[in-house]
Amino acid sequence: MYYCGWDGGGTKTGVCIMNEDGTVRAEAAFGLLNPNGASRETVLQTVGEAIEYMKKQPGGLAACGGLVIGAAGINNAHTAALLSEAVADCGYTGKLRLLGDQEIALAGAVKGPGVVLIAGTGSVCFGKDAQGRSFRAGGYGYLIDDGGSGYAIGRDILVAVVRASDGRGPETCLTETVYGRLGVDKLNQMITWVYGPETGKKEIASLAPLLLPALELQDEAAQGIARKAAEDLCALAVALWKKSGMQGGELALLGSIFRYFAPIRRLVEEKLQALLPQVAVIEPRGSAALGAAKLAREI
Repeated sequence: MYYCGWDGGGTKTGVCIMNEDGTVRAEAAFGLLNPNGASRETVLQTVGEAIEYMKKQPGGLAACGGLVIGAAGINNAHTAALLSEAVADCGYTGKLRLLGDQEIALAGAVKGPGVVLIAGTGSVCFGKDAQGRSFRAGGYGYLIDDGGSGYAIGRDILVAVVRASDGRGPETCLTETVYGRLGVDKLNQMITWVYGPETGKKEIASLAPLLLPALELQDEAAQGIARKAAEDLCALAVALWKKSGMQGGELALLGSIFRYFAPIRRLVEEKLQALLPQVAVIEPRGSAALGAAKLAREI
């Protein structure tokens, strides 16, 4: 018998096959699975490929003791129904559990009671205490939340450009880099792009990497954006620890902001050490797909 976990991400779907004793038997990656960012056809194709991979395991689908699929937006009834039906249509009729991506990330990242602070296009903090009770802070979407995320950083870069133009903020090299990235040379052209029909959350978030060269130049506006991002992310962790009442535990930092934005990560680690000295800030112990497979053993 084996257990299987899927991490349905926005760029790929990680699959982990785990033996009964908890050792990893095999791992693979397939296409997109997040219905919020991929077409129905793409999702169905990914489900089919992942199920075929399971069929090739010794014993086939009948030997699978449990399958956990984690993905963003899984609480949406339409998303859950689509994935459940697709899996069944491909021949899997065993134990199945659908979970949010933060839950499988936590299971893979920490050992025992702990928390994951995730900062990618969006941001969220999620954890469980020693009794298995779950707690969450943030993750309410880019329109009203997601501080410290790629979207928030991209938006704040645009804010810095506008305020510099008005004289409400310091002059910034971000103006030139944003104009260059967008292929414009005037503020009104940038505004047209911002409010254009093709510009959404992902497009705004794609501007976030422009912060890094500006930070290397010690640009005042860029430094302010980095500080704000770090403060917003730390506030999530502090709020969650207050909610949970946990006295210690592990805190794993996940997502593209922590992976690629070293200056922001350093600020977050420094602030967390001061604000939560009893907490061990760690690298994730394992992947979200591994976490999903671990949870599949508990079904």
